Amino acid sequence: MPEISCVINVDSRKENDTNEKMFNGVVSRDFLVDNVINKKKLFEGFDAEFIVFLDLHEDVSEETISHMRELADTLIIRKHNKEFEDNKNFAAFNDLNYLQALFCARGKYIFHFDGDVSAFTISPEPIREYINLLDKYGFVSYPSLWSPNPVVDDSFQGVFWVSTRFFCCKRKSLDFTELMKCQLDYDYWKENYPRARLCHWLEHILHYTKDNCVYYPEVEFNRFILFTWHNYEKYTLQRLNNQTFEEVNKWVCSKQFGYPNDLFI
Repeated sequence: MPEISCVINVDSRKENDTNEKMFNGVVSRDFLVDNVINKKKLFEGFDAEFIVFLDLHEDVSEETISHMRELADTLIIRKHNKEFEDNKNFAAFNDLNYLQALFCARGKYIFHFDGDVSAFTISPEPIREYINLLDKYGFVSYPSLWSPNPVVDDSFQGVFWVSTRFFCCKRKSLDFTELMKCQLDYDYWKENYPRARLCHWLEHILHYTKDNCVYYPEVEFNRFILFTWHNYEKYTLQRLNNQTFEEVNKWVCSKQFGYPNDLFI
């Protein structure tokens, strides 16, 4: 059994080089391969498996698919649709994709990344520190300027989400039966996990089904860099993957960051 399961959710929507709004972020065919290579570099020195879920909107070249198969231990390709049982337009179709990908994990620890998230570490030590934090917290999510929270937002009354952009947890923390029940039965979820804000997304349900729960570490770009692309130029990630951490750090720190950790280039 591997120590770490790295789960990466990608898609092949029409390419889009700028993050315009929620649910319409940056999409690049680069991410299908180069963001998997990025995570393989991130976990060098660890016993890790790599699980990639491709939500297939537009067709992808056979060369790309072949490369993804070489990189991943498990590659799931699902033609995009929103159907579930008798519902032709199931709102939580993407959450079901997340759950399916997470269920494939066999490692003791799960590290989950959205497809437009890139990460770099100076050494294995920051990853090991995140793992050690899981003895205290149910989930560790992305580095935040508002650590230990993702944002300052009193409307959540101190209960925050487990961002699918990035989180890690022990696999045993995921009660898939309960998560699926909460995802499919809104009334059950609302009755059993009452909260100030009822956002019915998996990243909120994850937190609600496990108490004490999510920690957002401090930003430490000198040791660990993680960001979502606000805009993107082709081959940029390939170039960064071939650079030293110091070179990546210098380039990233010369750029502007937006809310909450979007990189402008």
